Amino acid sequence: MDFSSTYYDKTLGLLKQLCPIPAPSHDEGRRVDFICGYLEKEGIEGFYVDEAKNVIIPYNDDGKCELDVFAAHTDVVFPDTEELPMRIEGERLYCPGCGDDTANVAGLIMYAIHFIKEKIKTKRGVLFVCNSCEEGLGNLYGVRTLFENYKGRISSFTSFDHCLGKGIVNVAVGSERYRIKVKTEGGHSYANFGNRNAIAILSEIITKLYRQTLPDSGKTTYNVGTISGGTSINSIAQEAECTYEFRSVDESALSKMRSSFDSTISSFKAKNNDVTAECIGLRPCSSGEADTTGMENLARTLMEKYGMKYTPGAGSTDCNIPLSLGIKAICLGLIYVKGSHTREEYVDLKSFSTGLNLCYDYIYELVSSEM
Repeated sequence: MDFSSTYYDKTLGLLKQLCPIPAPSHDEGRRVDFICGYLEKEGIEGFYVDEAKNVIIPYNDDGKCELDVFAAHTDVVFPDTEELPMRIEGERLYCPGCGDDTANVAGLIMYAIHFIKEKIKTKRGVLFVCNSCEEGLGNLYGVRTLFENYKGRISSFTSFDHCLGKGIVNVAVGSERYRIKVKTEGGHSYANFGNRNAIAILSEIITKLYRQTLPDSGKTTYNVGTISGGTSINSIAQEAECTYEFRSVDESALSKMRSSFDSTISSFKAKNNDVTAECIGLRPCSSGEADTTGMENLARTLMEKYGMKYTPGAGSTDCNIPLSLGIKAICLGLIYVKGSHTREEYVDLKSFSTGLNLCYDYIYELVSSEM
């Protein structure tokens, strides 16, 4: 089916409506309300919003059958709570979060509407899910909740959250994230000179973390993402904090990084420093038990059909949850994106038609197969 020829204008219209709606992780309510209203106007019944603010649209689900899940996340990486700025210049639509992941959400909603109205036949039940909390400290809460509520029933999971033409994600990059805090007595910068400075101690911790030896297994990284503290130029800092993460595709490497981190924090505590480390995010990596061959082959065939290079790779997406559970999952996208996670993010509307057709073909072929 040439999905785009029928639904392009309608999907683009939906994208334009969704883009300006702010949706920080854990605060996706305004987008959820809009999506529910849109589905109601389309005459769609049976959808619901769960405790994680996932909008779930079941199709051919008798409550017991196996399920193919197709998802796109409603949250964006930006903390804005006011309307996001959107503009169109030629074939480019600019808006923070427009490609990651709003365009994919618009396409997913249109696929669900088409399946329901056209009564498309499927081998298993299907869930179309506009899920919450994929970005940053959302910590994959939406998909975690989905798999808890549908435990034992999901046979495949596809996340639409990637740049069209960039291949797929079939390996999960796991991560651990921490907030490190240091407290001292502080004091006046002149009168109390010599007192411990929280910023100085935190700097020493960061320096030690950046001098650690990385594990040999799998690609492993670390990063200090934010840092704050102190009161004024003439005050010895009483408090300072930073956020720190490490990532890897290998569970044993994550374990070694965790041990290294714990050792560093303990060494500073041993010097009578008031240091705390709070875990603020955990994302599991692949268990190695999921057989994604069939889904990969399907994606490869369709990408080649549409003149694109097939490239599998690793990433941190909603697929982390199913892949860690041994459930087959891949991630792909339906539009070309540039500048993701920046205020200058834009999508190339010329690519939207191809992406809509490719991903529709992918869904149709998967739900029609014995995969």
